[in-house]
Amino acid sequence: MWFSARMECVTRIPFALMLCAMWFAGCASFETTNYSGDFVRPMDVSSLETFSYRHTLISGMVVRNSSQELVMKELSRQVLIQELATRGYESVNEGGDFYVVSKWRKEINASAAEVVRFSLIVELFEGATNKVFWSAELPYIFNAMQWSEQRVDQTLRLAIQDFPARLEISSQLPNVE
Repeated sequence: MWFSARMECVTRIPFALMLCAMWFAGCASFETTNYSGDFVRPMDVSSLETFSYRHTLISGMVVRNSSQELVMKELSRQVLIQELATRGYESVNEGGDFYVVSKWRKEINASAAEVVRFSLIVELFEGATNKVFWSAELPYIFNAMQWSEQRVDQTLRLAIQDFPARLEISSQLPNVE
């Protein structure tokens, strides 16, 4: 009798350890898939008409002046200018009401199955104050093996999707002041 009780205990321990290992493995690869941009401080967007694209910063494990870096810089500029123009903002070379900065980072994410991953931050700054008023952060958005021009393009569009279209103020509306 004592032998069968002891054997039952011995078989339960490995089973419990196996369940714990599976649970921890599932938690280690958990990643957020809900990405959105939002205002980081109050801003009257009705006053915004023009914007300029300032620059793209690339950091981390990207080889400097590689074709990958050059493609990411050019696509960032093209896609973000196109997306903001589609929303009714006018692109200017300098001196816009606001400007755009994109930041790519290639880094190690030890909690994911694919260790080397890209992250993207898109920030919009008020031209007069140089203070950020809107930001979208997409951490570990895709792994290095998934890199393609199409994937970079899709990621940039995803980052800016929540920025509102330009508001046209009608002179026919009554003044509430």
